[in-house]
Amino acid sequence: MYTGPFSPHEAAHLLRRAAARGKREEAEALADSGLEGAVERLLQPPAPAPEPAFELDPKKNRGQVHRALVKHWFQHWLTTSTPAAERLVLFWSGHFTSEFRKVKLGSLIWRQNQTFRTLGPGRFPELLEAVARDPAMLVYLDNATSRKEHPNENWGRELLELFTLGEGGYDEADVQAAARAFTGWSITPPRKARAEGRPIGFEFRARWHDEGPKTFLGQTVRGGEEVLQILARHPRTYRLLAGKFLRFYLAPNPPAELVERGAEVLQLEGSYGLLRWLFTHPAFYAPEVRGALVKSPVEYLIGLLYVGKTGPERLLEQALVGMGQVPFQPPNVAGWPSGQAWLGDAALLARLNLLPAVLEETSDLYVFADGARDAYDAVLPQAQML
Repeated sequence: MYTGPFSPHEAAHLLRRAAARGKREEAEALADSGLEGAVERLLQPPAPAPEPAFELDPKKNRGQVHRALVKHWFQHWLTTSTPAAERLVLFWSGHFTSEFRKVKLGSLIWRQNQTFRTLGPGRFPELLEAVARDPAMLVYLDNATSRKEHPNENWGRELLELFTLGEGGYDEADVQAAARAFTGWSITPPRKARAEGRPIGFEFRARWHDEGPKTFLGQTVRGGEEVLQILARHPRTYRLLAGKFLRFYLAPNPPAELVERGAEVLQLEGSYGLLRWLFTHPAFYAPEVRGALVKSPVEYLIGLLYVGKTGPERLLEQALVGMGQVPFQPPNVAGWPSGQAWLGDAALLARLNLLPAVLEETSDLYVFADGARDAYDAVLPQAQML
């Protein structure tokens, strides 16, 4: 447990890392709560996100739907009483990726975003089970059409390589076994859903499923549920996840001993349990950790908008493209890059060009930029860092 000072200076650091938004008065209020009280305030159960009021699935103009989805999520992040939940949604969006350009249906993308919000703070097995049945993921990784005659390996491969065990934790036979186990895990045909007036959901198609025994990681399985159970118990899964969590919330190269301990906490206590442990750990407040993470474009924009004013929508959309991170449109299944990859010349220029449109002289940058005194400090290097 961290026992050093917990002044507004430390509270601002906590706010940046936990929520990617904040103001001086919020940092001061957190400091008055004490460390444990501040962490508990930040890690309250996620406030519900309202359902979009716009048409999610028009037959034309999917670009308009995508832009409306981004605006809707950002509006919730900027106004919610639980912003730490939204930075966690961003984390899970970069782990369990899906691309709007392939999924095409805004309703499915938004439902996945809601799943990250409601289940993301809890234990990983429940989230993994939900993602495996998530229509957007089933479409994105082609499992919705996977049949026993020709099992599609995309979902099984990424499940092992990116979502759970990581490279070196399995072989090709395990990928093939997983692909067979998940045959028949599909979705309601869109035409059927429309005709029956119900949303597209998970649908198990028994005739498509390979019912034969498979050997997966040395164990005999028949269906996808057993594969998920094995992965949700495997220590490698939690080491991979803990490493990603610590690179997202602590430092680019977290100490191995912290990753090991974080994996244990994550498995026992879930995502919020891991964050509660990390946010009260001495390593989180070490001087070398402050300002060690580069803000992603989404985090940068959220932080600016929270303390500034709403710029023209078209400008904000172009800025996200120029900075290199468009929500719901990752470049590939591995998600977005991180670190110094965000600060190339063109991307940095796109960040700086935002400032006149979003900030005012009176904008409060106390939390946004470590050590900031006024809005002019937004151009300093530390304004790019969490």
